[in-house]
Amino acid sequence: MPSGASALDGVGHTSAYPEAKNAPNGRYDVPPDLLAFVRQSTVTEVARALGMSRRTAHRLRDGYWPRDARGILAYWESFKGRSASQVSSWFLRRVYPGGVVLHAGGHWSAHGLAVRVGQQLAVARSDGGLLAQTLELPAQRFELVPMEGAPA
Repeated sequence: MPSGASALDGVGHTSAYPEAKNAPNGRYDVPPDLLAFVRQSTVTEVARALGMSRRTAHRLRDGYWPRDARGILAYWESFKGRSASQVSSWFLRRVYPGGVVLHAGGHWSAHGLAVRVGQQLAVARSDGGLLAQTLELPAQRFELVPMEGAPA
């Protein structure tokens, strides 16, 4: 058992914890999504996605993590950013004079938008039209329809 040498421990104090030599380093703060990816994907996919060798990917799958896993975590964040699907289909659009909203090359409008000139709206696609919502509270929703006579 290793002996203590600090002023608090005093000389000759022994620790109840044995000192492990060459023990594997288990990380207990691995992000759960990374751990699920490592376990569900093939070793080749993990190695390619995280920029490591297949041996290292095998070791990760077996639960052995390096002392400094910052590189793996950086590759994981980069991989998540590249492979993530678009979660939201909302777009920010400005209301122009006359209550006109420009979106996808078309002119859209709704009853009550003329008083909101200059404001930003969140716009999403809906069945055959667009749905717009104000950003300030209380939020209001408008069903936008294409304007007649305007370029589509």
